[in-house]
Amino acid sequence: MSIFSAHLARLSEQLQLDPSVLALLLAGEEGSRSGATVAELDVIIVVSDEEFEQRLQQGRLYYKMTDCAVQNGTVTGRYISPRYLDKVARTGSEPARFAFMGAVIVFSRLPQLRTMINDITEYPLHLKQANMNRFYAQFEAWYHECKRALLQQEHYVLHQSIMNLLLFGGRLILAHNEMLYPGYKLLVHMLEHAQRKPEQLLQSMQAMMVTPSEVCLERLYRQIRDYRNWVDDELSWTDYVIMDNELQWLRQSVSVGDI
Repeated sequence: MSIFSAHLARLSEQLQLDPSVLALLLAGEEGSRSGATVAELDVIIVVSDEEFEQRLQQGRLYYKMTDCAVQNGTVTGRYISPRYLDKVARTGSEPARFAFMGAVIVFSRLPQLRTMINDITEYPLHLKQANMNRFYAQFEAWYHECKRALLQQEHYVLHQSIMNLLLFGGRLILAHNEMLYPGYKLLVHMLEHAQRKPEQLLQSMQAMMVTPSEVCLERLYRQIRDYRNWVDDELSWTDYVIMDNELQWLRQSVSVGDI
């Protein structure tokens, strides 16, 4: 990161001259876990609520450093606001929360910024069981879809079904460990670090992706299904699937895979 230290210092100095800029963050976990090199840095610029609303209306939320001295890498990021931070802390999705994991405060005019970030990156325990109910319903539904697609050799449907089976099986494990879901790119990485999970889970997931078969499917399904009692016995997973897959548009809600 040394090749960027001078550029970040210059960027910080420039931004502090703008009274609408309230803080500069260096994104942490997301960049490092996705294999980012020293030539890739992600920043988060906190501007006033008024400035953010203007940018939102104009579609100008992306930042890219234009310093011509930066020859060996890029500094990119996005603009947010205090109101945005507050909303993420209260109702943000897990990927939205995870984006602040490990964030470094370069400078700040917000005295409570660190507290706000800590609140954002804390796992939402009050949603844990409700989310696991929804994830388990999807896990069951996509298992049956996988089984059908394998039998009928519907390759497109099979591919989509496998990805969703792995997504919701993975989300069950992360929720059980009270770990935030980072988005699909880092799902496997997070599962590697989950302490409580079925033995050989990652190997079974890999086998299902590379050489899908009924044997692989049944092994993965039973590993996750039998690992613990995920939901109440009275749960009707088909009702959850109808609500989350077929009637989501009625509630104008976030996709169950992104909550």
